[in-house]
Amino acid sequence: RLAGELADGWTTATKSPEVGRRYFRELHEGARIGGRELPAEFYPSFQTCACVLRPGESLESERVVNEVGSYVTTILHLSYEVWQSSGQKNEVVPPFFRNIWEDYLKRVASFSLPPEARFRQIHDGHSTFLQPEERRFVTAETIRGTCLAGEPDEIIAHIRTMEGVGFKGLNLLPSADYQRKVYRDFAEHIIPAFH
Repeated sequence: RLAGELADGWTTATKSPEVGRRYFRELHEGARIGGRELPAEFYPSFQTCACVLRPGESLESERVVNEVGSYVTTILHLSYEVWQSSGQKNEVVPPFFRNIWEDYLKRVASFSLPPEARFRQIHDGHSTFLQPEERRFVTAETIRGTCLAGEPDEIIAHIRTMEGVGFKGLNLLPSADYQRKVYRDFAEHIIPAFH
């Protein structure tokens, strides 16, 4: 709402058209509160990670997990923070994390820092590298829920759906050690569809 009221643009960490539509309603409500229409040059973008699958490749292949793992766990960490600030209401946990949620809570409870300082351990590697102990949380379900991972036609169709929701841009946050490969695949297989 604040972005709709005051900003020139906005980005969000979702690839979900349903969530995006809800957020756009909030943006427009904020603009109404601010006494304005969203200007034509207002720039909304969504953030995710992408992995172009090879024919027959699984979402749980080592290459895919390496390329998207740090982003999946970044959203897991964010979801934990939202869960904590909600008073630990399980309904705020995204459905794609529910199968691993209890295991993740045990991990956080095992951290050496006290609760008020645990954010330093929770967010270690944030959108940069996958903590080895968290590799088990990067499953086909969590990848599907957080990333654009699929064959080129699937990724292109999803981006077009998000464009239809109102997004004008896409921010990719691949694991640092694999970003050149991710960007190259995206440039070769996805971007030409948008020229």
